[in-house]
Amino acid sequence: MMLNQPQPALAQAANPAPPRDPEASRLLRLWVELTQGAASAAAHRSGDEQSLLYLQLQVEETITDRLPDHEALMAELWVWESTLIHVAETPPETCLICRKARLGLPADLPVPAALGGAS
Repeated sequence: MMLNQPQPALAQAANPAPPRDPEASRLLRLWVELTQGAASAAAHRSGDEQSLLYLQLQVEETITDRLPDHEALMAELWVWESTLIHVAETPPETCLICRKARLGLPADLPVPAALGGAS
């Protein structure tokens, strides 16, 4: 091994951040949006649940086809998806879980007691 030659493998190992894939990022954002919409539609009986779930599954298939190590990623996404499941008697506009999803906040984010959360 000559020390004066560039060593791309070492350079890649020194940079732990994976290369950015705009198409994969777009697909993941789309999956998240569809998942949030489907969860809200299911909870609030809007009638859009089946079409949103169908679109979500199509995006999911595309993700698994395009990303080589998709098993761990999809497992994490499904765990996150389970945090969106809720039963609500309130309209989606005032539903706390749906509101957190629209704002991009974690579903398990505690709400201060002064704002109606647990004390």
